[in-house]
Amino acid sequence: MASSPGRPRDRSVDERISRAALELLREQGPEAVHIDGVATRSGVARTTIYRRFRNREALIAATIALFGEEPFPAAELPVEDKLRWLLEQVRGLVEEQLGRGVVAAVLADSDPVFSAALRARLTRRLKALQGQIDADVAEGRIRRGADAEALAGLVFGAYLGELLQYGRARPGWADGVIDLLLRGIRVPSGS
Repeated sequence: MASSPGRPRDRSVDERISRAALELLREQGPEAVHIDGVATRSGVARTTIYRRFRNREALIAATIALFGEEPFPAAELPVEDKLRWLLEQVRGLVEEQLGRGVVAAVLADSDPVFSAALRARLTRRLKALQGQIDADVAEGRIRRGADAEALAGLVFGAYLGELLQYGRARPGWADGVIDLLLRGIRVPSGS
């Protein structure tokens, strides 16, 4: 956010707004993240929030931007470790950053503004993931034609399927998923 001329911004106010938006998102879903709701939760005046965010869409985008993005694993790591990292990223996104209720809201598309903003962020991350996959293809660690979007979809789907079936990820579950994924993307021996 660019500062406007005048008094410097109070970082504690920015932090209260951010914290309130994240709490509302996790506790009540994306529909609860709006200027009035954040003002009530944070104790910050609506006018102050509007000085920082021109509308709800800007507030939603800023809230999504608060989600951490771990750097991709080192290029030299084995593909198995990279898949384990990807599974952990999906788990962290669902369980720690978004929360299960938000995932359900996105699946139901109950808040199209939020869903579109989240999908845009995930698409940017997938483009970066495709670069990682392309590097592994070039190094001969992954077969040609591996599709980052399909791989990410399989990982997301596997995690959500595990939650639907068991309510949690069972011990050893990730090992089974990684084994199946490796069978599909690994370069056949002798190639």
